[in-house]
Amino acid sequence: MEIEEQLRGVGLRVTAPRVAVLRVLSESRDHPRVDQVIERVHQRGLRISTQAAYDVCEALRERGLARRVAFDGGPARWEAGADDGHHHFVCRSCGWTTDVTCAVPCVDAPGLAVEEAEITFRGTCPSCLVKGEAG
Repeated sequence: MEIEEQLRGVGLRVTAPRVAVLRVLSESRDHPRVDQVIERVHQRGLRISTQAAYDVCEALRERGLARRVAFDGGPARWEAGADDGHHHFVCRSCGWTTDVTCAVPCVDAPGLAVEEAEITFRGTCPSCLVKGEAG
C-alpha cells in the first residue's frame, strides 16, 4: 500500500513531512531515534524541525502506523507497521537493534485478554562478536 493511502486510511491528511517520516520508518530496520529520522528526511531533500518530527511520529503512533519503543531507559526509537507480533534484539555492546520474529504464538493465557506483549532479547550482535566486544 502506498504511504499516502496508509495516511488517508487512518484519517490523516497527506503532508510532505508525514509522507517523508512514514517512508523513513517503513524503510528502516534499525528502529531510528527521532534525530536519525530527521537526518534521513533531510537526506531526501526535505527540511523538518525537531518538533515537527516528534509531532508526526506521535500522530502516526496514535493512528497505529508507527510504534514507539524504548529499551532500558534509552532514547525512544520508532518503527512502522508495529502490529505484526514481532519482538526485538538489542546488542549490549553497540545498541544495534533488530526485529525478531516469533515463529509460534508466544503467549498461552487462557482467560486473559492479552492486548500487547513486549519481549526484548539482549546479547551481542554479529559485528560486535567479530570485534570481540561481547556485551
